Amino acid sequence: MADTNIFIDLMKGDESISQKLESCNDVYISPIVLAELYFGAYRSANPEKHLIKITSAIQKCRLLTIDATTAELFVTIKLALFTKGTPIPENDIWLAASAVQHQLPLYTSNKHFAEVADLFLV
Repeated sequence: MADTNIFIDLMKGDESISQKLESCNDVYISPIVLAELYFGAYRSANPEKHLIKITSAIQKCRLLTIDATTAELFVTIKLALFTKGTPIPENDIWLAASAVQHQLPLYTSNKHFAEVADLFLV
């Protein structure tokens, strides 16, 4: 499962990310990541250009769903982070919950995900 920052770097032409994603059998994307990408595109000076890049970047991705299990994991992770005093952005908690739920590694460059128990990072 790829984080928003990975897709942003991919759309900027980062070849190492492109190669890594191409080597995967399946690449998963959360609706949260998709929303963040769309938000960035629509607030940019050239939304059409960015929407085309998003479409190209996600064309081979499998879209995950968010359901009651994801929501419960979100709360579990958020409470654990709160108790440790190491909060992370709420959208990132949703990503972590999805990755844990579906037993998927999370491909990210954000170091704060290391605070989440049971989350495998790549």
